[in-house]
Amino acid sequence: MEKSLPKGWVETKLGDVTTKPQYGWTTKSNNVGKYRYLRTTDIGKGSIDWHKVPFCQELPDDIEKYLLKENDILISRAGSIGLSYLVDGKIENSLFASYLIRFKPFIVPKFMSYYLNSKDYWRTISDNAVGIAVQNINAPKLQAIPFPLPPLAEQERIVAKLDRLFAQHEKIKKALDRIPELLKAFRQQVLTQAVESKKGTRKLKDFLTDIKYGTSKKSEYGINGTPILRIPNIENGRINDKDLKYSLLDEKEYDTLKLRKNDILIIRSNGSVSLVGQSAIITSEHENYSYAGYLIRIRLNANYEAEYLNYIFKSNFIRSQMINTSRSTSGVNNINSKEIQELNIPDIELDEQQNIVKRVESLFAKADAIEARYQALKAKIDNLPQAILHKAFKGELVPQLPTDGDAKDLLAEIMALKEETRGRKK
Repeated sequence: MEKSLPKGWVETKLGDVTTKPQYGWTTKSNNVGKYRYLRTTDIGKGSIDWHKVPFCQELPDDIEKYLLKENDILISRAGSIGLSYLVDGKIENSLFASYLIRFKPFIVPKFMSYYLNSKDYWRTISDNAVGIAVQNINAPKLQAIPFPLPPLAEQERIVAKLDRLFAQHEKIKKALDRIPELLKAFRQQVLTQAVESKKGTRKLKDFLTDIKYGTSKKSEYGINGTPILRIPNIENGRINDKDLKYSLLDEKEYDTLKLRKNDILIIRSNGSVSLVGQSAIITSEHENYSYAGYLIRIRLNANYEAEYLNYIFKSNFIRSQMINTSRSTSGVNNINSKEIQELNIPDIELDEQQNIVKRVESLFAKADAIEARYQALKAKIDNLPQAILHKAFKGELVPQLPTDGDAKDLLAEIMALKEETRGRKK
């Protein structure tokens, strides 16, 4: 690290610029009490909801020793090892738990806190973690973590710049986070228009030539049998055949359950009500496959377009019927073949159905293109904080000023102060 640091910086260790680390208080938590008991789980989201932090069941004789104060830095030593938190803002009367280690920085606290979120820090944590069942790290190893130290004034400028950049990043992220919901609403609006019919509705059974449950026979991986489509293979209205199992069907059952192009498979039973009624259309690629018992196959007559029906199965108009019809038994939601046949579907001429399919495909393709751009941009935005931190701790985020002095002098002052403090304690 030393060779890559700018002029005026110095490579040191975490323990050189903090007080001696301190392990937390060991007790059980309680629902009531006078002092809160801050644990690793309470700092996991980067902020503390003090109303959810429990109380200490027992208190130490020296409460002050474990009492949290502003600008304390806590680092988890087990479980979520390396996770850190800078204590700031409103602080409840609280002690910290034994799986946390407290450091008190002699430098700008937030500068250290930012470093404890950088990739360099996490790489060191990963290299030093021990344990199999529960990984852990101790205070001496934390003290020995390399730390890039700039002059005090530059630390303050870096923190100010990071605060601004991360505030901007948060605004961008919140704006981006709205896009999936906007696309979902757009697609649903397209489907809402797709089910509008001046002639009203008819029952699905009026357009069916066949409806049938799948095989009850066990399916397995790697056997020489018939490919069996299952619930995991139903994905976004299409068949995903990456996870296929096979079954040994006799000739009669295979002929009965053999899939044809434009068959539609419907999930009839699942613990999640949102999955019940989800469908997928069979293309020529999956003809002659068969399907499992938790699926129902429907086969349409020549007066209804399979692609159209498969699309509108995702509309709120059809979904609400399925959800209201489905029954829950022992936590499993079900819809049967009779209930599926009784679904109300738009009474639309075949040529209009086909035109609607073309419009839906065109609009969905545009939505998919926007979503792809969103995913690419989101990946860049998600990686941006680490890129910013990397620049910050290489000294590339703000300019170095000759008036800042040298971090070696700052480090010498800290060492002298620590020595003086140790002398007073003797």
